[in-house]
Amino acid sequence: MDEGRSAAEGWTLLRRFVSLQAELLRALMQGSSGAEAFRAAQRLPRHGELQVRGERWRFHRHGGGVGFEGTDSRRVVDAHRALGTPESFDAWRLMLYLESIGVNAVHLGAREFLTDDERELEQWLAELEGLGLVRREPREVRMWRLAPQH
Repeated sequence: MDEGRSAAEGWTLLRRFVSLQAELLRALMQGSSGAEAFRAAQRLPRHGELQVRGERWRFHRHGGGVGFEGTDSRRVVDAHRALGTPESFDAWRLMLYLESIGVNAVHLGAREFLTDDERELEQWLAELEGLGLVRREPREVRMWRLAPQH
């Protein structure tokens, strides 16, 4: 696989992850946002199921997050629910998702970043930040979001 194609695939995977995570959280919070979403999260059952994108997803609340697993695809999305921003993610949660879909590395230029190493994913995200593709959350140093695309 050529380097340009590899870099594009990593970027596509990241966008898909963020989109899926946001859709799962919105379905779970039933349209709540901001402070309202935080209060709604406190009332969620510990375990349950929901339907998103034609697939049944099991969820379980834990600490500051909620884990989802697709019953057919076995994809794993572990989202930080306390922020009230469903598009935010961190390298650890991205690592879980990439592992669940069998992706071992992402590329940028000639560099390869292993997806089973949180520090390497942080480096990849920092490189993407330099390209204006992602940005750090202002109040959360280890949290990221996709940058607005013009």
